Amino acid sequence: SEDCALHEGNKPVFAGEHWMPASGWFAGWPHKLAELKTLDPCCGSGHFLVAAFLMLVPMRMRLENISAKQAVDLVLKENLHGLELDRRCVELAAFTLALTAWKYPNSGGFRPLPELNVACSGLAVSLAREEWKNLTLGRKDLQTAMSWMYDTFADAPVLGSLLNPARSEATKIISWPELSASLEHALKQEQSEEQHEIAVVAHGLAKAAMLLAGRYNWVITNVPYLSRGKQDDITRDFCEKYYNDGKSDLATAFLERCLEFCCDLGTASIVLPQNWLFLSSYKKFREKLLKNDIWHLIARLGPGAFETISGEVVKAILINISRGAQDSNKTGLFAAGANKIEHLLRGLDVSEYSTAAEKAVKLFIAEIKSVAQHKQLQNPDARIALGENEDFPLLLEKAYGLVGIQSGDDPYYVFHFWEIQDPTHRIW
Repeated sequence: SEDCALHEGNKPVFAGEHWMPASGWFAGWPHKLAELKTLDPCCGSGHFLVAAFLMLVPMRMRLENISAKQAVDLVLKENLHGLELDRRCVELAAFTLALTAWKYPNSGGFRPLPELNVACSGLAVSLAREEWKNLTLGRKDLQTAMSWMYDTFADAPVLGSLLNPARSEATKIISWPELSASLEHALKQEQSEEQHEIAVVAHGLAKAAMLLAGRYNWVITNVPYLSRGKQDDITRDFCEKYYNDGKSDLATAFLERCLEFCCDLGTASIVLPQNWLFLSSYKKFREKLLKNDIWHLIARLGPGAFETISGEVVKAILINISRGAQDSNKTGLFAAGANKIEHLLRGLDVSEYSTAAEKAVKLFIAEIKSVAQHKQLQNPDARIALGENEDFPLLLEKAYGLVGIQSGDDPYYVFHFWEIQDPTHRIW
């Protein structure tokens, strides 16, 4: 900004004083916007992608001194990536993003755009394995990779962006860009109509696999919510195997997956329910994230945070959390002794306001509270408590919680009707 008197690294200084965003600084982010890779793994019809597009285009125009048309093309080509389970939503997201690009002022209007990095992570594999192998032009390494893709993507219509090709042994044989290039070549070969259809599907899966296997600086999404008891067997077993600590709800399993998408010190900005911040069943999940990752900001939205969702079914939060390198935690965030850095978790609460519009306004002006991240581990069950007065003793030091909402001495003083021998006899 022209208002900045000087810079220290990537931290602007105004009139000799530091300022910082409410979420703090993000040490793992690149210094050049051209290198910033963002992903929405549950992009729906593209709202988050459009919002990121509208932020990044003017920023690149200003910082790189380029035209709106150039900035639009570069943001679409280099910065934005999206995945979605439902193919119809992918088509909507691509159209919405393209329409926004065409309508952007001075960007050239309706015209050919760079290929969008948006793919369907839920494509069904309905063709025989041997027919897939025929697309690999006789290469053994490609045959191995394609065989793995067939097995893994068999459950793609259910698992979608939870799938992670980077776990496969196939990545030791061939890179996903090379696989995609080979499939592109296969598409150009003389083929029957049936073979061409197979190649098109395979190419779409390869593109989705490349995005699923990628690592990103910023992952932004509104995750799906579904408690474990309502999940089908495929989802439940998969979450238990790969995201065991967050398996109680699809939302927390996706939070783990979003952090997996992040590069070291990359950041996930997620909308999800708030109950995992305090329920006992998520104790191990909270402890793992508090020990291994860097928490920046939690905004409690409460009920009615979304205009399109009525009632109080979803009590949501916004959270910014960065994937912390475990080695750096040993000497940084949770280091012992005098070298320990006391990282502060910031939080704000707009749950008391009744409408989405009120909450949106108050997010800009609500009081921001700060607590030491490592001290959250000292709370009972490592519950996340923002802004509580540390001078007050915990209730568990004074009382025991025995039976929930009834009084603890009910068995001594409350009679059942069958215990009264003579109903005419007064006992009070």
